[in-house]
Amino acid sequence: MNRYQLYTRMRHAASARHWRGHGVHSPLMYRFVREVAMPLRRRRELPEAIEAWCGTEWRVAEVDSVDALEKATPAGVKTIVLLREPFRSAAERRAFETWFDRTHVVAAHLQGWLVLFFDPKLQKQYFRIRN
Repeated sequence: MNRYQLYTRMRHAASARHWRGHGVHSPLMYRFVREVAMPLRRRRELPEAIEAWCGTEWRVAEVDSVDALEKATPAGVKTIVLLREPFRSAAERRAFETWFDRTHVVAAHLQGWLVLFFDPKLQKQYFRIRN
């Protein structure tokens, strides 16, 4: 873990507002927080927990960089993309923010993971969730 990752983890812990679903007004995100994020003991178990939670309704993909997000999101398919350790540098954070501005997505930033929900029926939102 580099200094920037340590900085972002401390910043996330200090500024995350949503804990146990408080303040989350989206029914999908509230269910996600209560049924997936809260019961996890280890963050590395998140992909398996999401696949078990969503079943066959959503397509689940895992990526390691912001550049790979474009390839992992086919149009018209309900997709959940997991971005592992989202920000390794300030440049990568800026690249994600630029991508997020031009994309219709619901983002849940858990510490160490960024979970992106691609569904045209959902309203574009960004949640920083304390876990």
